[in-house]
Amino acid sequence: MKKINLLIKNGTLVTAEKIFNSDIFISGEKIIEIGRIRFRKNCKIIDAKNKYVFPGIIDAHTHFGLEAYSSRTSDNFLSGTKAAAAAGITTIIDYAIPQKNETMLASVIRRKKEAEKSYIDYSFHSQIVNWTEQSQSDFKKLVSGYGIKSFKVFMPKTEGWGVGDYELLKILEASKKYHTIIEVHAESSPLIDGFVKTFVDRKKTAVSNFYYTRPNIAEEEAVNRAVFLADKSGGNLYVVHTTSEGTLKIAHAAQKRGVNVTIETCPQYLILNKKVFEKKDGYLFATCPPVKLPSDNKALWEGLKNGTVKTVATDHCAFSKKDKQKAENDFRKLRFGMPGVETLFPVLFSEGVVKKRITLKKLAQVTSQNPAKIFGLYPKKGCIKTGSDADLTIFDPKIKWRIDYKKLYNTNCGWNPYQNMKITGKPVMTLLRGKIIYDNGKFMSDSGYGKFLKR
Repeated sequence: MKKINLLIKNGTLVTAEKIFNSDIFISGEKIIEIGRIRFRKNCKIIDAKNKYVFPGIIDAHTHFGLEAYSSRTSDNFLSGTKAAAAAGITTIIDYAIPQKNETMLASVIRRKKEAEKSYIDYSFHSQIVNWTEQSQSDFKKLVSGYGIKSFKVFMPKTEGWGVGDYELLKILEASKKYHTIIEVHAESSPLIDGFVKTFVDRKKTAVSNFYYTRPNIAEEEAVNRAVFLADKSGGNLYVVHTTSEGTLKIAHAAQKRGVNVTIETCPQYLILNKKVFEKKDGYLFATCPPVKLPSDNKALWEGLKNGTVKTVATDHCAFSKKDKQKAENDFRKLRFGMPGVETLFPVLFSEGVVKKRITLKKLAQVTSQNPAKIFGLYPKKGCIKTGSDADLTIFDPKIKWRIDYKKLYNTNCGWNPYQNMKITGKPVMTLLRGKIIYDNGKFMSDSGYGKFLKR
């Protein structure tokens, strides 16, 4: 294939380290030169005047085509990554969750096949549902032969995926030995079971009571336990979708002691709070764990600012409105999850940078550089450097618009948690490995351009 040369002129480059005006010369899939560049032969010119140029966004937590709660999410790798590409996301890390009687290795092979039509680059976290000899064998094979360096465990019993404390300890010990990351969904099943029983016994099962069945303490107790096990094992712990101020205090103290614990949060936990469950369509906003209190929103923004929170991802899990409605105002029937890839970056810019909660450099750090470094993609991804993949997001900070799910590309689910929110700023062009894949409402690449990334 003939190399395509691109020259991005007049842009304001934004990285985790600095903001500066510069041009970028791209040849083939790589960034070749950064600086004031006058002319190149046989080169397409992209004028980025008055626009920011970010390193391509990495969403390290998505669930496309997830089968759970006796249902399946409304999108797949084709529709989901198309929506992501339109929002400046160039890489996702999704999940390979073993189905009944399926091994971890087989689940990764299956998911790789499902992702072949992806518009953007992708990798997987492998989920561990037990720590048998088979799982331990697959763990080693996935690390050495498939480039899978991150694994997820559930502490609660959701969908029968939960592992016990002894298993978690042994998994964390393996993470130290094999230099991998163990992600934990940290909620306490005994506490959740007790809270649920209390509300069921009182016949108070309305969705408006959902938060109270999985309150802050359910996450904080589990995180405290996981951090203790990480400390004792020397393992590498990564807490997904963090929601609580108390969790941040536990994590910050552990980080100061030298415990290997990394905190992720999501836009919904920065912006929404438990009042959404009081709405007529409150069932739509149910996630696992649920959004919490306004004080938690504030603490999470501060956690981003001070570095306790290292990454922001979406936990994109788009069940359709029809599926969500099956809750019938009963929290026991809720489908957990919400769409997020197409709103991740503009919402963070508008609510974070514009409102001076975080800086431009912090935005680049938590959505690109940090996930790339944590998950073994840096410096191929997550930066604007010579020799790196030419993954770039060109962003117009002056566009003002409202979120309307009917006008988004990922409309399969029929709703959006930020419906009608006023937004400032929007991605206008996305480049993946030197190719323009999205340009002002037009998709310039065919599905299947995305590649599986060994890490």
